[in-house]
Amino acid sequence: MEAIYRLKRILRTGWLVRGIPRSSVESVAEHSFGAAMLAWEICHRLAERGIDVDPYKTVVMALIHDLPEALTLDLDAEASRVFGDAKREAEEKAAKRVFDGKLLDIWREFERRESQEAKAAKLADTLDMALQALEYSRVGFEACREFLDSAERDARELGLEYLLVFKEILREWGAERR
Repeated sequence: MEAIYRLKRILRTGWLVRGIPRSSVESVAEHSFGAAMLAWEICHRLAERGIDVDPYKTVVMALIHDLPEALTLDLDAEASRVFGDAKREAEEKAAKRVFDGKLLDIWREFERRESQEAKAAKLADTLDMALQALEYSRVGFEACREFLDSAERDARELGLEYLLVFKEILREWGAERR
């Protein structure tokens, strides 16, 4: 429980390093909530395309995917590239401290992208980042394009149907006007 409440105080580093004021930067907990809500929607859209995905498991994955950051803190993409394996090892150690057996297994499944649920949760994670970038852009912060490009690359790596859902939701959000 302590880790959950710590995430409410940990700000998303990627926004900070791009000049978004601290008072406007979302917390990791806010991001996880957004990803969880998107996970539900993504699962239903994938089901419409004939992909069987358990929405309950996917929502749980999205809720917990960043929980180890309560101990490791949030690193932006550049720091993640620099630290690479050391970051993954630190998150694994943190995950072992934060989760019980079942949630640890679900977190590892998410990290490995070894199921449809893990792929859908990853899409929710990356889509939440893209939509947050659009929100910041709409209020005058111009950190949008690089995050949209990064999110689209992530979606493409998950597979065609995931990319189509990603683009569909962005289009509905009004991203084509950016």
